Amino acid sequence: MATPNNDDLDFAAMMQDKLRDNYGEDAVDTSDRASDERLKEMNKKLPSWNLEPPLKFLK
Repeated sequence: MATPNNDDLDFAAMMQDKLRDNYGEDAVDTSDRASDERLKEMNKKLPSWNLEPPLKFLK
């Protein structure tokens, strides 16, 4: 994976500052927790996957 350049880091810092200004300190820090909760909910809804091909296919 490519390392972020200075412009990318400046943009990320600027966006975090804007989020803090608009939504308060908690808005920036809760992104990891929110994504974890969403992933758990999505996993509950997904069917169980079986990656083995059917026996009819193997014959």
